[in-house]
Order: sequence, then C-alpha cells, then structure tokens
Amino acid sequence: MKKSIILVLLTLILFSISLRCEERVHLVGVRWGYNISSVTFDPDREHFGLTSAKNYSVLYTYYHPDSGNTPYFGFQTGLSLWQTGHKTELYEERIEMASIPLVSQFHVDFWKMRVLLNLGGYGGYRLKKTVYDLSGSGDAAGTTGFDELDNRIEFGIVAGAGLAFILKPIEFQVEANYNYSLSYLYNPRKFDTASPLYTYPNHLILSVAILFHIKNR
Repeated sequence: MKKSIILVLLTLILFSISLRCEERVHLVGVRWGYNISSVTFDPDREHFGLTSAKNYSVLYTYYHPDSGNTPYFGFQTGLSLWQTGHKTELYEERIEMASIPLVSQFHVDFWKMRVLLNLGGYGGYRLKKTVYDLSGSGDAAGTTGFDELDNRIEFGIVAGAGLAFILKPIEFQVEANYNYSLSYLYNPRKFDTASPLYTYPNHLILSVAILFHIKNR
C-alpha cells in the first residue's frame, strides 16, 4: 500500500509541474517497442528473460516548444499493449498486458532535435497468460488462463531517455524505458505456503514512435 501511495503522489507532482508551462505543443502518435522482460525473484530463483516485438502504443504528448527560456517539462500518456514473460528450465510463460503510462517527459531542444528524459509511473492489467511446458512431460503447445493466485493487476515506475527528430508536422522519437513493477506477479504463497516467494516483473523497452503535431497553444 505504501508503494502505491508513493507512486501516485510522485506521478501527481510530476504532472502538476508539467502543467505550469503556459504554452504547449500537443502531439498524438503511435509507438512500436522491442521488450526485454524478466522477473525479479526474492528469494532468488534461476530463470531467464524473454524478448518480444509485440509491443504497441497509442500516445498523447504535450510539452513546451523550442523557444525562450521557459521550463522544459512535458507529459505523456496513452494506451499500450505489451507481451512480457520469463522462463525456467521447466516452463516458459508469456503474458499479454494492457497498460497506461503517466510520464513526465523533460526535454532539451536544439536545432531540429530534442533530448528526452522520462520519469513517472504506469498501471496495467494482464489480459492473457500462456504457459509452455519445457520439461517434456506436459503441453508443449501451451496452456492459457489465470488462476486465483495470479495477480492480474500491475503498477510500477518508469524511467528512461531518448532522442527526438522534429520534422513538423511529424516528429520521430527513439527511446529506451525501464519499467519496474511494484506489485507481485503471483501471490507470494503460490508455490509454497510455508516460504513466500516475491515476484516483481520488469521490462526494458526499446522503442520508435511517430508523432503528429496537432495543436500549438
């Protein structure tokens, strides 16, 4: 509970800072990402990360244009569809998730480019889980579905950086963002009622976005 309260307060503070800019550029666009995902196990458990190119986003962004000595703050939100997961020697688990980022985007503009720095939070809901048996004794084709000890809600922090290329009315952005969950992937008692196992998903997403300038105010 404390982690979620801190995350909400941080996001609201960053959002309020971005709103102080008197003149903003409004953009909408789409983003594609390459996700390198894994899970932090506590206590540690041997596992491997997975990669996926099935990561798509629809974005809305606004921030101050490249003029004057005004604050360099912006804000970005939207809707993302991710494929994440991890595997061990016995199984591979892939999850499809919808998420909403709430990110303050600090930027420094020069020539026709921007240097971007992202900091904020995200919330998501797991839509589908597929588990593939790698031991040879189960269903290698994959079984789908969640059980009562799976946590379908995820929320966490986002931090990253990138570079934008401005060719008005189009803007291209290349970014790397690290998403770390503050919520569990599973109930800690799922695998052993006597010894809890804490699971925190994390995602490194390398992305390319195309945004359209729709309004200057």
